[in-house]
Formats: sequence, structure tokens, C-alpha cells
Amino acid sequence: MFSNEDRYPLRNIIVEDLFSANKLVVCLVLALVITMLSTIWLTHKTRQLVSEKGELVLEHQVLESDYLNLKLEETTQGDSTRIEAIATKLGMKRVAHDQEVVIVE
Repeated sequence: MFSNEDRYPLRNIIVEDLFSANKLVVCLVLALVITMLSTIWLTHKTRQLVSEKGELVLEHQVLESDYLNLKLEETTQGDSTRIEAIATKLGMKRVAHDQEVVIVE
């Protein structure tokens, strides 16, 4: 004749009780869930940023090493004694002032 749901609508009683008498509890639970999800999201983002920073630090170290090597190479390649040694090996001489030709347009 009557089912248990018709005689004792427990689900409806619980929901009605929660939203009528315990509004503060519902608000606090909702605030707790929002805070929990925010904390999880911020922790995830922080870990991503720390990982990215580590990769960038490694890349910076590699670039710094390359820069120092290039500066050293530039210093050794531009050394005047080295250039003069290569020029004499190729048989090159300095141009005398009377041999200079100036072109003016």
C-alpha cells in the first residue's frame, strides 16, 4: 500500500533540516571545500613554478658557460700577436704610406 519512501521521506527530512536549521553548518562546509580546493590548486601551481625555475636555472648556467667560452675564444682569436703570426705565415706585409690609395666619391 504505502512504500517506505511515502511514509518516511527521510531524504526530504534531512535536506529540509540541513537548509532550514543548519545554514551555518552548510556554509562552513562549503567554505571548507572551497578552501581545500584552493590549497590543492595553489600547491600544484607552486610545484609547477619551482620545477620551471629549476629548468631555467640549469639553462642559465649552460648559457653562462657558453658565454664565458665565447668571450675566451674572442680574446684568443683577436690577439694581435696571433694575427701578426698568421699574416707573416701568409707573406703579408704592412702597406707603406706611399702605396696607399684613397678613393673619394
